Amino acid sequence: MKNRTYILLIAAMMLAITSCHKSLPVDNPDDHIVSSMNDLVVSDDFTWKTTKDVIVMINLPSNASSVLPLSIGEVGGARTFFTGYPEKNSDRLETKITIPSYLTKLQISFPENSGLDAVTVTLTGDNLFYDLTRGQKSIAVPCDLTGFLTYSQGGWGSPAHGNNPGAVRDAYFTSVFPTGLDVGDPSNFTMHFSSASAIQSFLPAGGPDNPLTQNLTDPANSNGIGNWAGQIVAAEMNVGYDEAGYLGNGFTDLKDLKYISGPFAGMTIENFLIIANTALGGGSTSGYSYNQIGYAAEQINLAFDGYDHNYFTCSGNGGGGGGGNPNPVVQHDGTLAFEDLWPWKGDYDFNDLVINYEFDITKNAQEYVEHIKGTFTIYAIGAYFHNGFGFTLPTVSPNNIVSTTGSVLKANSVVSVAGNGLESGQSKATVIVSDDVFDVMPHPGGGIGVNTEIYAPYVQPVTIEINMEFAPGTVTFSQLDIGNFNPFIFIDQNRGVEIHLPGYAPTDLADQSLIGTGEDAGNQGATHYYKTNNNLPWAINIPEVFEYPIEKHDITTVYNHFAEWAESDGALYPDWYKDLPGYRNQTSIYTHN
Repeated sequence: MKNRTYILLIAAMMLAITSCHKSLPVDNPDDHIVSSMNDLVVSDDFTWKTTKDVIVMINLPSNASSVLPLSIGEVGGARTFFTGYPEKNSDRLETKITIPSYLTKLQISFPENSGLDAVTVTLTGDNLFYDLTRGQKSIAVPCDLTGFLTYSQGGWGSPAHGNNPGAVRDAYFTSVFPTGLDVGDPSNFTMHFSSASAIQSFLPAGGPDNPLTQNLTDPANSNGIGNWAGQIVAAEMNVGYDEAGYLGNGFTDLKDLKYISGPFAGMTIENFLIIANTALGGGSTSGYSYNQIGYAAEQINLAFDGYDHNYFTCSGNGGGGGGGNPNPVVQHDGTLAFEDLWPWKGDYDFNDLVINYEFDITKNAQEYVEHIKGTFTIYAIGAYFHNGFGFTLPTVSPNNIVSTTGSVLKANSVVSVAGNGLESGQSKATVIVSDDVFDVMPHPGGGIGVNTEIYAPYVQPVTIEINMEFAPGTVTFSQLDIGNFNPFIFIDQNRGVEIHLPGYAPTDLADQSLIGTGEDAGNQGATHYYKTNNNLPWAINIPEVFEYPIEKHDITTVYNHFAEWAESDGALYPDWYKDLPGYRNQTSIYTHN
């Protein structure tokens, strides 16, 4: 960590010593004393992970809308690892979640209106199985959609006759729209319909879909803007007449119903029409196509006009069948702690960079990721080097990301950024959070680094927020696999010198010639990336806020069960980092007054 020159001078000796200790068995455990990381005898297969991946398979009842979105978390609800729906409107919820290794039971919870109590399920190995079909009789019935009525754009455009849609239009237009009906984007262009006869003249509209390029009043036809314009006008008529009480007798307003499936799954009709009008008026399409918007508007118009397409559900139910938040947020958090002398070992106090992360992942009712907010809080920099920090989403293509904002980079950064805010030259979506953490959290003028020595000045932790917008319908939550994101640092403004968690691959921009040099064993295969010849790591990932060691205090002397955890391949004391009786040498943990 602190003196690269000295380490380089003794490199040959260190290499000779460590090469003698690769995965040696402990013949007499009673004689095996661990006083530092270098005394550990760790198997080749040990991953150093404090978390485990759990495959979830939950069979859903036939009326699944009343139990979704369901949540999976710790027993007692202290932490939630998943909230959401099955992918592709399946009758089985299948996903992968990442949880602390020490957990053996999880709790499944349901929306308040489901009538179901939370259940505790014991894991079967690294699997969570549960069958909800066994309790169908106790599950609440889906919402009642009888009483709603809508008309197609052809119906709203028909000549008045008897009690047909045209007659309803003419009888109540002035009451429903006293100043006329406006569609489009007031910030750009709109269409104004001053009377029922103007609606009749305009509908039904047809032709290719295009946004407005000028303001129009009582247009006689689609005026070159196409079928979608007619569908949006008809949808506004249905919502307006329903809200005024002249169309149907549903138990709630039509605008409050939500889409069950498709690109707008989980979204209310009211919120969809905001997007549709903005796009029609020449504003943002919010990432949707004109065809998607036009078809979704048509679904409103046909839903209760003698058709039975099951397009919508109640506000208390999510798209694809679901209750509660239609766009659930899943949180994944933890702390990363790095040593920064790779490919040489450091002093194993794991405080060269201590950074807490929290990912808030917003997804829709079809389980497609829409947005990620990453919050990164720097607690300590126990280093001389001006290191950068970033992360890769190994299963995500850069093309799947529309925009990334929040990175803190120098004006003359060693990092090159693409138009979508990701790092250029990467085949997998890679974000550089900061190219120099000392720029974010400056040295206070005393002590080694920042916040690693009790008697040195304390610096308040600093937070960086990264926001990533995903292209619609490209990456599902299970495909994202956020529990296995790939964080890394690069050393002293040398972009090619990367340090990752053990067993995690370098990025495309890493200097591959350094792999397997010094004390690094990465040339022995992918599972050995960023491990020493005796299988020690340069970084660890803890699934909660980590209270890190004071400068130059080896972690094995700070956390009393760390060695037992490592030498047992994680079987013993998987919760070694917790503040439990006998777990810690508190005087060796950094605190501040």
